[in-house]
Amino acid sequence: MPMLGGIPGHPKSKVLLTGGTGFIASHILDHLLKCGFDVVVTARSQAKGERILASIANAPNVINSIGCKVTYAVVDNIAQPGAFDEAITTNLPLDYCIHTASPYQLSFSDPLNDCLLPAVNGTISLLSSLHQHASPFLSRVVFTSSSAAILNPPHHRDVYDESSWPDDEVLNWDMAKDPASAPGDATYRASKKFAEQAAWKFMEEHRPSWDLATINNTYTFGPLPRSLEVVRGGTGGEDVQVKVNTSNERIVDCLTGKWAEEIPPTAPVFTFVDVRDVAVAHVRAMTRPEAGGKRFYVVGGYFSNARIAGIVHGLLDKKGEKEEEKDLAEMLCGDCLMYNDFPDNHWSFDNTRSKEVLGLEYRELSQSVVDTVRSLRAMGIGKGVVQIGRHWYRGPESDEGSLPN
Repeated sequence: MPMLGGIPGHPKSKVLLTGGTGFIASHILDHLLKCGFDVVVTARSQAKGERILASIANAPNVINSIGCKVTYAVVDNIAQPGAFDEAITTNLPLDYCIHTASPYQLSFSDPLNDCLLPAVNGTISLLSSLHQHASPFLSRVVFTSSSAAILNPPHHRDVYDESSWPDDEVLNWDMAKDPASAPGDATYRASKKFAEQAAWKFMEEHRPSWDLATINNTYTFGPLPRSLEVVRGGTGGEDVQVKVNTSNERIVDCLTGKWAEEIPPTAPVFTFVDVRDVAVAHVRAMTRPEAGGKRFYVVGGYFSNARIAGIVHGLLDKKGEKEEEKDLAEMLCGDCLMYNDFPDNHWSFDNTRSKEVLGLEYRELSQSVVDTVRSLRAMGIGKGVVQIGRHWYRGPESDEGSLPN
């Protein structure tokens, strides 16, 4: 099995991380390595597994100074019974597991087989394999759920916390199988609701020797992962295409001219969290004894597309100055403060548990957006002249000609 790093004979806690090429999983991997864990990641193909190893090899500062071992196992169909058996049995003993693997898109030709069953059956398959093979070494499983398993649109509660679930009248299995009878993202939201419920039901029925915690993160922004596949076209490779997570797509759109004429409305969700805070939440939920048996609503604050545009407005000024030379406070002054489309009657959230049990200190929206923009521009996205809501900005690598009127 391919491997990177490690010190022979050095005992270390080992973590199985599923869905290793995902946006959130890539940041969890970084944080695990910084904390000194050995990690086995699952990927859907050998090529994706090798890309993970290459991303770590190209960033040696990620690995803790005591050295960590990173391996991967190919699991091409998580919904199959026993899909994780080989990944588990060939890497025993495992101390922890973080399960992030799940289908994610907002439209499906076959909602049942493309989304619902893989999410639910993949969760049951993993937990069953862990119960059969990894006990009694395993201490805890952390399951990446979602705020989709908490929110109840369109009939929102005044305040959401870990006790909240979508009502069955609002989001049920039959509805999710037939998106024509429900809002566009109902299938995905249902997959998160029913997968998490399946995990808790498994724990209640089988009572394994290990326990469970879930992370219910909201819209997630933040720097792109190093393992992200980048496609370059054009004669000089200037045409850059990357497949980013859905939450970050709005920042890509802002940088690539799709907000040139107007800033699109933000609804239905106005809450965000930085991916690095989500990664920390997973690792602390994994290791802190008091986190066992709990859900964690991981949300850092409020956002809107207009607020994002305002932050980018402050970052990309007409002078084309290098953003490294500008203080964050300077980026956020002036015209950018005029951008605000946040509704007055929006529902609120209570993230007290994540702060008290996990000790999370959430990043501000401004820092998350700025760091995301910098990671995108490092890949070649948004380096030229950018138009945002009829305002023009010249990036540091643009031509010095006059800006359009």
